[in-house]
Order: sequence, then structure tokens, then C-alpha cells
Amino acid sequence: MYLDKQDKKTLDAIRHQVHMTGELLTLRQMLDRMEVYGDRPCIVEKEKGAVVTHSVRDFREDVYALGTALLDMGLKGKHIGILSENSYRWVVTFFAVTCGVGVVVPVDKELKDEDISYLFTKADTDAVFFSNMYRKTARKHKEADANCVALVCMNKKQEDPDVLFIDDLIAKGKALIKAGDTRYAEAKVEKDDLAAIVFTSGTTGVNKGVMLSHGNFAQNADGVLESIPPEYSSISLLPMNHVYELSCDIFTALYMNAVIYINDSIKNFMNNVAEFKPDAFAIVPLVIDTIYNTIWRTAEQTGKAEVLKKAMKVSNFLLDKCHIDLRPVLFKNISEKFGGKFPTMSCGGAPTRVEYVKCLCDLGFKIYNGYGLTESSPTVTLNLDCRHKPDCAGKAFPKAQFMIHDPDENGVGEIWIRGENVTKGYYKDEAATAASFEDGWFKTGDYGRTDEEGLLYIAGRKKNLIILDNGKNVYPEEVESFFMEHIDYIQDVVVFEGEKEIGGRPQKIIVGAVHTNPENLPGKSEEEIIAQMREDIDKVNKLLPGYKRLQDLYLTTEEFEINSTRKVIRQKVIDRYYASIR
Repeated sequence: MYLDKQDKKTLDAIRHQVHMTGELLTLRQMLDRMEVYGDRPCIVEKEKGAVVTHSVRDFREDVYALGTALLDMGLKGKHIGILSENSYRWVVTFFAVTCGVGVVVPVDKELKDEDISYLFTKADTDAVFFSNMYRKTARKHKEADANCVALVCMNKKQEDPDVLFIDDLIAKGKALIKAGDTRYAEAKVEKDDLAAIVFTSGTTGVNKGVMLSHGNFAQNADGVLESIPPEYSSISLLPMNHVYELSCDIFTALYMNAVIYINDSIKNFMNNVAEFKPDAFAIVPLVIDTIYNTIWRTAEQTGKAEVLKKAMKVSNFLLDKCHIDLRPVLFKNISEKFGGKFPTMSCGGAPTRVEYVKCLCDLGFKIYNGYGLTESSPTVTLNLDCRHKPDCAGKAFPKAQFMIHDPDENGVGEIWIRGENVTKGYYKDEAATAASFEDGWFKTGDYGRTDEEGLLYIAGRKKNLIILDNGKNVYPEEVESFFMEHIDYIQDVVVFEGEKEIGGRPQKIIVGAVHTNPENLPGKSEEEIIAQMREDIDKVNKLLPGYKRLQDLYLTTEEFEINSTRKVIRQKVIDRYYASIR
């Protein structure tokens, strides 16, 4: 949705008015302050191939109407689940519940049916909103949990006496409001009120229900706007049940009236980018990898790889030495794939490949990186200079603090955090909550260090740390990054602790599981690919200090299992390795 200079000037003036209203304390405040945007476009999505635009006025009216209907159903103070792909109605449901009804429980739709039902039950969910694709899953949960009193379908009405339809509830709410019902309009929401229970989606361990308040979410939205100039549109790609997408993309875009284009399918992502021409999107490292590999694969196939490399050298010299930016001209053929611009990409969720980030920044993309977790709503640090410091997680986020606890001789220790964005704990899990906090600090379970400027660098996860028999500490993520940086065709590396009999007794060893896509080594058989991987890994292995070297390998062209945020599930990879050596 194109905005000319005058449109942008008008919107910027309204944004300034909204942002200067005062500190944002709750999502209800966010919803109410959005009223000044009137009929400006808010959320755009595709329904059966047709592009549908919802205005801010539409959105607020639907939220108030649905909230009123839910109150009329007796759901005040209740926990309400969402099981759906991204959609306009997903966002409406989230705001309708949190801004005057109760607590939202958004779950990962890619989990198994029994796991979804378990999480809903664990969070004391009283009703579930679902898309038609997950109708059977929702019904199974209701049958298994007597506390679930209502099911609401979000996108397709069917003759089903046990299922309500969201559009009918919105219509009912509008009728109630027209008749004078002010219960939702008069509902009070406070900063410390619980807004959502969001389950962690890590690659190991049991899912824990993180309790996030209105103040947690509001602080993150305000902090993003204090740190980054708002764009005019974004495309929603990552699942909304994850705090990163919800908090850093959806909330900030709504608050500043950046139009949200909802991506209808991962396979249509680049087509939608070309059609909608978004200014920004939140991504995970896999998207960075895909964009980088696509650019260079295309350059190789068209015989322009050397020309591109030379153009980048010239561009970098002019930019760094003369402050002349020719990237929009030199790399126009690349930007055309993204709607004629280089969109801003906010990358989180896992470590990124340093050389990929640097390359894309050199081409003209603006990439923001950082560090965060569900428990911090999610931002802890933010790096706005990925072109010059692509390996850095950045400085502390506004109103957030971090410290390195008990650093070793290299300055590496556990990252502890505190601030208005940090959770008060885990739902109905006092033991996990007590174990996670000390002296007001939340213990993240991640290791890191700082430089002389106080910028954060991530070393790895505490639970992944390998302590060798000789007492040496090995951070798997550090070794993984080393191999990824030195061998450009490998797709994933997972380093973990194994055991091998050496000298007649079992000893700890470092194992590397490595995956590459056969397309990265065209013209080679699987046996030849494995042989080349082994040869190249052996060469790179010798560049590492002896105690960090891989002592056993699991090499494959089969993709590693990933979760819904595109992170490799480490335990699944480890299980594969042990299955291969039995």
C-alpha cells in the first residue's frame, strides 16, 4: 500500500501525537490510543485469493464487539486459547480477550494434538478459538477437558451445534453495544494484570507457561519505538503465538499504524513481498540463510557472481571511505525482488551466520539483531549496527538491564536480566519460578560476555555447555558458528557431548552432526557429498584448539527436525546420532 511523501508526513504527525500521549502501560491503552488513526488501513490479508483490507476503525469495533460478546457469555476473568494460523481474526481475538475479558493462551499449532490439549489444560483454558484446519484438534481437547466450555471457529462457519462462530459473536456484540451495553467499554485493565500465558518453544526441555503482563508487553512496544524509527508497513511471517512476532511486529505496527500484511503461506512469501512491498518484517536466521543463498545461487547461474563481488567491493569502499551510498543503484536487480526496496529485517530467535548478515547489509538490507527470550517479552538487547558488528547482540534495551554473573577468565558467564519487560514467573510452577530468580534477577540459562563498550556477545546455552574430563568448557554454539563460517555449503551444525571408550575407559567427546542440502553441491552423489563434507570438516577441525575439536561426526543430507520458529531441535539430532551408532 503505497504512501507518498504527504501521506507519510500526515501519518508521522499522528504517530507523534500517539507516542507523546504518555508512557504506554497496557494493551488496552494501545487499543484506545489507536482511535486517532480512524479509517486508515490496519491489517491486510488474503481470503480465497482476494486481498481484504481492514481499517483501524474496523479493528477496534470488532475487538469491542467480540469482547462484549465474551463478557455476555460469562467469560470474564477466564483463560481463552487460540489455535490458528496467522489472521486478522487471530489479532482481534487476542486484543478482545486481553483488553477487558481475561487471559489469552496462544499455542503452537504445529504441536501434536495431545500436546496442544495438554498445554490448554495446563493453562486452565476455559474456551478455545480455532481455525477450521484445527477443528478436530479443538474438539478432541474439549472432549478431554471438562473445564473447556466453548469452542469458537474463526474462519469458516459450519452446521455444528457444539461450535460457535466468531463473526456471529462479533455481530452479537455490536447489537449489545448498540442497545447500550457498556461492560466492555468500562472494563479496567491494569499494568500488572496478566495478559497472556505463552509457552516456551525451546529445542530441549518441557514447555513452561510464561506469565506475561500488560506492562511486560507495553514496555517492549515502547522500547522498540524508542530505539527504532517505525516503518510504514510490515509483513507478518512468523507464527503470532510466539512473543517475538507478536510483540516486536504486531504490537508495534498496530500502535504506530504500520500496515500489517499477513503472509498466507511460507511458499508464497516472496510473491507476497513483491506484491505488497513491505518496508519491514521480523524473521529468523533461516530466512537470512535463504535470502543469501538465493542471491548467490542466482548470481552463479546467470554468470554474474564475479561481477557482484566486484560491485560489492566498490560499494563498500565508497560507502566507508567517501560516505557515498550507491547500493540502491548497483544492486537494483536484487531490490526489485523485494518490491523495489531493501526492506528492514529484524532477526531473532537464534544465532545468525555472521558472514550472511554482513553480506546482506553490504547489499543494502537494514538488519537489526538482538538477544531476547519469551520471559523478557522478548527483547533484552538490540544491535542496530549489524553491518559493522554482525556478531554482536547489542546494547541493553530501554528499561531493561543485564549482567554477566560469575564470569570466567574469558569474561564469559550466565546472562542475568531484570526490568519491566521480565515475567513474574511460570504459571502454576512455583519450583521453576523460584529456581529462575535470584535477588530480583532472572537467570536466563544463556552464557555471554561484554566488550569494553558494554555490548553483549552470546556464547551459548547453559544446558548445552560441555565440560570435558580435563575441566575445559566448550560452548557448542561457538564451535557450530566456526564451522558454519568456514564451510559455506553446510546448512546446519549441532555440536553436543558424546561418550567414547578411549584407553579402555569411557571418556567425554565432542560430536558434530552436520547437514547440507544436496542442492548446495550440485552434480555430486550422496556418497560424494558426504566424502567432501568429511574432508572439509577435517581441515577446519584442525584450525580449532585441540580441546574444541570434533571427535566424532554424523553427516547427512536429510534435513534436521525444526520447531515452528525454525530452530533445529537439538535432542532430535542427538537421538539420530545415537541411533546411527547402535
